[in-house]
Amino acid sequence: MRSQSNKLAIFITGTDTGTGKTTITAALTLALQQKGQLVGVMKPVETGMDPQRQEESDTARLRSLLSPPPPFSSICLYAFPQPLAPLACAREAGTPIDVARIASRVQDLTHQFSFFIVEGAGGVLTPITPKHSMRDLIVTLNLPALVVGRTSLGSVNHLLLTLEALQHVGIKTCGVVLNDPIANTVMETIRQQQTSTAELIRELSTVPVFGPLEFEEGVRATWRKGVETLAKHPEIQRLASHLTEMGP
Repeated sequence: MRSQSNKLAIFITGTDTGTGKTTITAALTLALQQKGQLVGVMKPVETGMDPQRQEESDTARLRSLLSPPPPFSSICLYAFPQPLAPLACAREAGTPIDVARIASRVQDLTHQFSFFIVEGAGGVLTPITPKHSMRDLIVTLNLPALVVGRTSLGSVNHLLLTLEALQHVGIKTCGVVLNDPIANTVMETIRQQQTSTAELIRELSTVPVFGPLEFEEGVRATWRKGVETLAKHPEIQRLASHLTEMGP
């Protein structure tokens, strides 16, 4: 994992929206901190942020894991209230997203930490400007990607397409995390789908696969306690060790 300062840094992306990227980012942050890493986090773009409930935003939650908590604006450069794709939000708000500005801020912050995590929005082809997707941002930042995906039916296709899209432009993928962002079901058919999906992804993936991580009820009930529990999960611990052992 290479950054301008030869520190450890990664970009966390997803197969699509709602895969649990922020939850995984948070759990990984705590796991890395437990391993002695000084961790920095940035979510350059967040959409669907309620201005009246900013403390419940993904950015605020990630900020709360750092000590001392950095300014909100240093973690999130573009916060939009609309639950839309970043490009649509930017157009409605009249605030174009500047990829160069994001890259400059990431470069400045990376120097301050031993491990830096950038969390994206949506999937890799999510548009952020008329000419840039989230994948283009990853290329600009020159960071390897960690992909968060589901175990539900259809996820094999989504995951393999994401890996192919990253490989196509030369982005190194350092791993895949399989996450169940919704409560487990008692339906046997759904359980079979989840099991077979995880098995196929492990078989067909060209990069290390971590998980699946079962739905953690505590994340929904009390977010901080939930991610603290998830951070202790053997697969999150294995992921943290894997990333730090890869080196810059």
